[in-house]
This record gives sequence, C-alpha cells and structure tokens, in this order.
Amino acid sequence: MIYWAYVSFTVALTSGLFGFGGQATLVAGVAQTLFFVFLGVALVLVAAKMAHEHDSDDMR
Repeated sequence: MIYWAYVSFTVALTSGLFGFGGQATLVAGVAQTLFFVFLGVALVLVAAKMAHEHDSDDMR
C-alpha cells in the first residue's frame, strides 16, 4: 500500500511538472488517502501485536 502511495505521489509530481494541475491535485489526494490508510492499518497491527504479546506473558 505504501508503494502505491509513492507511485501516486510520483505521478502527481510529474503531472504538476507538465502542467496538468487538475490531474495532479486528484492523484495527490489519492496518494494522501493511501498513506493515511496505510498508517491506520500499521497502527492497528502494532496495537494487536502488543496486546497479543501481553496476553502470552500472562500464560507463562
């Protein structure tokens, strides 16, 4: 997912460079959305990992 955010960001920069401002704005929004979805998923997975490790410590 972070790869697609990077690709979208690169496309947005290239579009802006060649004067396609509307397309650049749209693709930059997609890149931003993908990045924040990735960040949210990463935080949920880290929290789940920490909760799982905490539960397994109680069983010892």
